[in-house]
Amino acid sequence: MTAEGTERRNDRGLALVSVLWGVSILSLMAAAMLTAAVSTAYVDRNRWNATRGGAVDDAVVNLAVLELMDDRGDHQPRVDGTPRSLVFASVPVRLWIQDESGKININFADRGLLTRLFESQGASAREADDLADRILDRRNSVSERRGPGALAFRNTDELAAIGVPPDLLARIRPAITVYGRDGTVNMDVAPAETLLALPDMDRQSVADLIKRRNEARMASTAAPSSSPVGGAGSTFTIVVEAHIGTARVVREAAVQFTGDRQRPYWFLSWK
Repeated sequence: MTAEGTERRNDRGLALVSVLWGVSILSLMAAAMLTAAVSTAYVDRNRWNATRGGAVDDAVVNLAVLELMDDRGDHQPRVDGTPRSLVFASVPVRLWIQDESGKININFADRGLLTRLFESQGASAREADDLADRILDRRNSVSERRGPGALAFRNTDELAAIGVPPDLLARIRPAITVYGRDGTVNMDVAPAETLLALPDMDRQSVADLIKRRNEARMASTAAPSSSPVGGAGSTFTIVVEAHIGTARVVREAAVQFTGDRQRPYWFLSWK
């Protein structure tokens, strides 16, 4: 083979390598574009699912409010925090309604109840005493500065500001409230976390009480009440959880009923 032939063969080999490299680069670019397109579609779908889930949550919150205003006994919902499953607009939903009168009001509860609350959820006796004292100190300070009746806590998250550890706050949260004007606890609707903090209550007695409540509720369906659950001055926390695809959307609202026909209720919180 002549030198010229060899040179031409080398040129063709280089051209082939260049073409192969070009094809490889284009393939990588196409794969990257396809991956980006799939990722964008996935993100967009999740956003749509989250938006749809939020709309469903909002609708179910308002549906729960209407149920609380219903004076037909067989249409009245449970308000002791027992979860309920339903389907709304083809979306599976979980709904919790809790009457706030069944919780411990941190603005009015006495020291003994506050101490038992912390101890029932894992705090040591020393830590429980210290945290109860901090709550009372804040209440006394606010009362001195703003006058009797001023609320020391506007929401339960403010307990973190006086040193309640996040994990302990998460455990006591189902049992505490800032809604209402006294420290009484309605045992008919109190969640287990509240009942555990009451005098002479342990896990077995709490389980027995809840069982009796459920049996009494079943028996009462034969003679349903003609008064709405949402009476004037009553406050309820409504939690709705919707699942659409991989999206999980939770709405929590606190609603208070006024007894006013023009404006029968208002929302105290919405998150």
